[in-house]
Amino acid sequence: MTNAQIIKVAVHGAAGRVGREVLRAVDAAPDMTLVAAIDRIPQNELEALPVSVPYYTDARDGYMAAQADVVVDFSVSAASFPMIPLALAAGTRPVIGTTGFTEDQIAYLDAQCQEHHLGGLLAPNFTIGAVLLGTLAAMAAPYFDYVDIYEEHHEMKVDAPSGTAIGIAKSIHDAHPEAFEHNDPTREPLPGTRGGNYNGMSIHSSRMPGRMAHHQVTFGGPGQTLTLRHDTNNRECYMPGVLLAVRKVMGLQGLTVGLDKLMGL
Repeated sequence: MTNAQIIKVAVHGAAGRVGREVLRAVDAAPDMTLVAAIDRIPQNELEALPVSVPYYTDARDGYMAAQADVVVDFSVSAASFPMIPLALAAGTRPVIGTTGFTEDQIAYLDAQCQEHHLGGLLAPNFTIGAVLLGTLAAMAAPYFDYVDIYEEHHEMKVDAPSGTAIGIAKSIHDAHPEAFEHNDPTREPLPGTRGGNYNGMSIHSSRMPGRMAHHQVTFGGPGQTLTLRHDTNNRECYMPGVLLAVRKVMGLQGLTVGLDKLMGL
């Protein structure tokens, strides 16, 4: 493999739990080289990173110094959103695993990618199995009138429902545009028990220690139910999808939303 084929990768949110896994995965990939770790926390206040890499607390400084081809971002939307235009201005393509963006923000990021003639990827989940769950749920959606979505995460997750659950709900809605039947109780002694209502789909969220990420879709019809479930056990689950995205984003133009687009689903 020649140096011209090596993809130079920066990691934004590198001090976080997923960011550290990305550092390991990129460092081990034969067609990539790790050129920068970026996070707001000073390096002397961190537990040592798992690999040796130049570390920056200022994203602009990191991009200018590293001249990365791609930045992988697992942070929070408040930090991610202003960082992405800086990356694009430096010629760095964003692969975004952060969730919580509004539709207007997503449109802005797409416009920024178009302006700089670069590709980018925004994905609510990089786990291959979770992406397949959304695709299978969309396949089933036209044949049922009722559906509930359940998601369970660790107690430190900041958003509820998860970006993955919302992404699954949108995929189902695309395949079943009319609202699902939704049974609202005559009495509700505890308000909110039926969960959030998205086009007739009830979405339920659980947060507690002892788990990482679990998503389940249950369809109901006369005399039958269909349940689809995906479980993740550690953060390595995201890495095959992340590495796939880093490779594919080099050939994209504009912002692509969803890992499924890169998987041909």
